[in-house]
Amino acid sequence: MPIYEYKCRTCGHQFEELVRDAVTPPCPSCRSSEVERTISLFSAKSDDRSKAAFKTAKQKAAKAQKEATSEELAHYYREHDTNPEHEH
Repeated sequence: MPIYEYKCRTCGHQFEELVRDAVTPPCPSCRSSEVERTISLFSAKSDDRSKAAFKTAKQKAAKAQKEATSEELAHYYREHDTNPEHEH
């Protein structure tokens, strides 16, 4: 049984549905039968794409960690007034 993507002409809701016997399902949001099947995009998996996605995710995580660490240090200095730039 194929999974098709639909868009409701009445309320604009987009949804996927597992379809048997080419029966057009009603919209799950408004129950309208005025739905149209949309073009589904597919995804292909490859080692190169997986490696690239992992590298990008790793870089984003490292950047987020660096920003979090910087913010934690700034908070510490504000709370403890030990920032070398603000010595008395």
